[in-house]
Amino acid sequence: MDRFDRDVRRVVYGHVVREGRAPAARETAAEVGCGEHDAAASYRRLHDAHALVLFPDSMEIWMANPFCFTPTPHRVTAAGRTWTGTCAWDALGIPAALHTDGLVETECACCREKLVLEVAGGRLTRGAELLVHFAVPARHWWADIGFT
Repeated sequence: MDRFDRDVRRVVYGHVVREGRAPAARETAAEVGCGEHDAAASYRRLHDAHALVLFPDSMEIWMANPFCFTPTPHRVTAAGRTWTGTCAWDALGIPAALHTDGLVETECACCREKLVLEVAGGRLTRGAELLVHFAVPARHWWADIGFT
């Protein structure tokens, strides 16, 4: 990843934290000081490098892990906002990414049982007794990251 793409990625994440949503390529371009086409091309390279995920056939950001920008059953309350995680595992990463405590309301992928997890002081303080199961081996996650 070159310096320009790192700068674009940094701007994307900064925007997410400030605004609670992913920026459009034009917003990123304005902040980076480049053309919208250049920002969009960077989005594509970052997507291809698995540094963020674009919606299929679009230049809109779907995921900037651990943040997801479409509804999922993995909601996180942290830093005065409600966020969406791509999965329960990523949901736990949101308080870490924001350097704050958080409450994760999620569900079991197998039975849909409601689960509540809490992160305080960088530690899982509620839900630590739960077992995590990854149905898809990590080496196959990017074959269909939306399903994974």
